[in-house]
Amino acid sequence: VILNISSASGMLPVPLLTIYSATKAFVDFFSQCLHEEYKSKGIFVQSVMPYLVATKLAKIQKPTLDKPSAETFVKSAIKTVGLQTRTTGYVIHSLMGSINSIMPRWMYFKIIMGFSKSLRNRYLKKRKKN
Repeated sequence: VILNISSASGMLPVPLLTIYSATKAFVDFFSQCLHEEYKSKGIFVQSVMPYLVATKLAKIQKPTLDKPSAETFVKSAIKTVGLQTRTTGYVIHSLMGSINSIMPRWMYFKIIMGFSKSLRNRYLKKRKKN
């Protein structure tokens, strides 16, 4: 089994995080292709595409239902190893992905642009202080 870590940002385009989103989509497509190419040889390739996880890197200190701790996420994700070629690794993240996939694109982009602008503004404000 080969696990490639992608991101939910690779499922749908994320404006203002364009390069990040595109590279995560690449990891997912790469994983899907490798799986098809090598499954006959007994090699299983899985793309793990989580949403946010509470970590120092993500600057999320307190875990919530939709932003689990790294420990909670890993306990959940490890149960999918070798079972699915694509997984969010966490049941709440799977639900979020399902909602995003059926949402009209205009609505998705309205929501995600608000989120992306908020992240960018927070970054710019912090950068200005330093």
